[in-house]
Amino acid sequence: MILTIVMILICGASLGIALVKYPDLFSAHTTPGSPFFNGLTAFGVFVVAGLLYFPTWKKMRNAKAAHIALGLVATFAAIIGLAIVVPAKLAFNFSMTAPSAEALAKTAMIAQPMSAMYALLILAAAAALSMVYLIVRRHKDDFGRDYYNFALRIAARWAMLPMIGFLGCQGWLYARLPENLQTLILGTPLAFVWAGLAAIGAICCFLWLFLGRSETPLRLKGLAFLAAALFWVMHALNAALFVNLMTMI
Repeated sequence: MILTIVMILICGASLGIALVKYPDLFSAHTTPGSPFFNGLTAFGVFVVAGLLYFPTWKKMRNAKAAHIALGLVATFAAIIGLAIVVPAKLAFNFSMTAPSAEALAKTAMIAQPMSAMYALLILAAAAALSMVYLIVRRHKDDFGRDYYNFALRIAARWAMLPMIGFLGCQGWLYARLPENLQTLILGTPLAFVWAGLAAIGAICCFLWLFLGRSETPLRLKGLAFLAAALFWVMHALNAALFVNLMTMI
């Protein structure tokens, strides 16, 4: 819930910057029917459903179906928002430097792998952070060691499987790039950034696999914290990579 509130503040600050520096982009967010407006609407659904979901998990212990449904609404709203906004943002960026047909071609080239990549990243991040949350709350919400061992194993598997898909999307994206751009990337430090984030993602998968197969993952809680820290490093490298990649395309 804290991270969601922080994200709302960041989103508001981003819209404020857009209002001052990129009025066309801000206008797109406030024009009904535009992809940015639709994406912002999906984000609003996620925020409302998420803020209802987070504080009610104890109270809705006996209404599991309703609570799961609320969580699924939040999850799918976030994924749908990404699926809408990522191609829209790419098209907006490309249209500023290329004719319409060329901008659409560039957008189509990389929108699918990028949308899939970030959707999977959402799921992996949620599970990776939930492991840390479970450990932090271990002594405040003491449901027994067996409960926490079970929950940690489930969370580890939920983190690992989307991360494998995320790493696959990295290869999919590289394969979709023009050959001259692939060659250019291999000749710059971006190649090391890309290789580094893939390697760190693979290490996270290994740690989560180890936790997911352990009978006593609570005894290995340090690995959950390590994997979460590595995940954020990987995410930072991924952001740096694609900011630079957009300037090259």
